Parts: sequence; C-alpha cells; structure tokens
Amino acid sequence: LSSTAANPFSDTPAWCDRYVAYAWERGYTQGVGPGLDGRLCFGPDGALTAGEYVTFLLRALGYTDSGDAPDFTWATALDRAAELGVLTPGELALVSGGTFLRAQVVYLSYFALSVPLKDGGGVLLDRTAASSGVAKSQYQSVMDGVSVRRLG
Repeated sequence: LSSTAANPFSDTPAWCDRYVAYAWERGYTQGVGPGLDGRLCFGPDGALTAGEYVTFLLRALGYTDSGDAPDFTWATALDRAAELGVLTPGELALVSGGTFLRAQVVYLSYFALSVPLKDGGGVLLDRTAASSGVAKSQYQSVMDGVSVRRLG
C-alpha cells in the first residue's frame, strides 16, 4: 500500500490501485493489453487462470518471459514452472484442470516462498522480507504454524 509507483492501467478500481502499481513497477504484471480506447488495461474483473498466476510467481522468482533469452513463455508457464521445480507434478495436475480457485492461489503462494530465486540469492521469502522491512523470522514463525504438505 505504500507504493508510490505510477499505475499505467486505465481500469483498476481504487481499492487495488497501489497493489497493481507495485506489481507493474516490479515487472510482475504487464496487463491484458489495450482496451477499446487504446489505453492499457489490467483486467481486474476477469477470472485469473493458473497460468496467469504462475506467470506472476515465475516473474517474482526472477524468471522472464521476454527479451532475447526468455525462461518461459505465456503459453508454457505451467509446464516450465514444473520443470523448474516451482510446481510439483501433483500441483501441476491440480491447477491444470478446471477453475483456478483462491485456495490454490494461497497454496501456491505459500510454497513459492520456499522456492530458490533464479539468481541463486536465496528463496522468495528472503526477497519478500528484505523488500517489506519485516524480519524473515516473523514470516517464518507464521509459516511454521501452517501444517500442509505439498502434493507430490
């Protein structure tokens, strides 16, 4: 909420403006393309797919889907995440079929915190703690209270 980044999207409601601006600034989202008026849109009213969310996760982990040597493509995000160890085979099967649920967003987000960053500089939890100003130990104590195992 403290982000001062500009929000380039013409369709974000006030309640999510700071979150979306932060995601844009960090490179996690590129939006859904131009609207009828030609302005860039985020698409806040659309249903999020597993591939879209995993794209956010891969970008947060330092992987890219653009440039001269992309690590993945939009169309291959789920399979590439499984190849990189971000998703287990069981998780890939879970999110590949049917409606992508909020519970699956939480599940994937939780386990992504323990995934190594592409650059080898720790895990996503390390980057999250460093950028938030909250001690990693505080995050870790919350995570230690969760009792769920990864799907194999």
